[in-house]
Amino acid sequence: MVDKAMIIMVLATPIPFSACAPDVVDEVDSNLVEAAKNGPAALLEAALNGKTATVKALLDAGVDVNAADESGETALMRAAFRGQTETVEVLLDAGADVNAKTNNGVISLMHAAFGGHTKTVDTLLDTGVDVNAKDNDGATALMYSLLIRGDTDLVKLLLDAGADVNERSNDGWMALMLAEEEGHTEVVELLKQAGANE
Repeated sequence: MVDKAMIIMVLATPIPFSACAPDVVDEVDSNLVEAAKNGPAALLEAALNGKTATVKALLDAGVDVNAADESGETALMRAAFRGQTETVEVLLDAGADVNAKTNNGVISLMHAAFGGHTKTVDTLLDTGVDVNAKDNDGATALMYSLLIRGDTDLVKLLLDAGADVNERSNDGWMALMLAEEEGHTEVVELLKQAGANE
């Protein structure tokens, strides 16, 4: 079975205290820009919190758009996880690698799908992201989308983009099985209509 708790743990990232109360106004955070001299943490924090102006300033200051933390998380992944679509667009325009993987094989599309961020998923799908990429456990973005929310619009979006409805995780789970397990009855019917094997 796809281990829901493990995926949640994999996606959970330490969030700095300052992230708990993001600024209402998107202004350049000069402290983060100064902190950029010490590595990618400032870009990751700004992206997570949707501080688009700060992200732009950091990128203009020469911070590597694809810099990652020790777990392999990039700014694009952080922004996708929180559904920060405007920030995602800025990062993509700056050359962010949409198919970059964490140490656990998770890509930005999986982050956005898990969070139920349909608009962000749509933005990522427009970039040539691998809709059938698998994490180290063999789970796909379609599977991630079913772990909590099971949003039919999001599932339709992934299916329309070519998500393989019959892809199996390393332990044999498929999207239909996950949807049934989570009680997403509308999604179950949608997956069956899309050709899911029972």
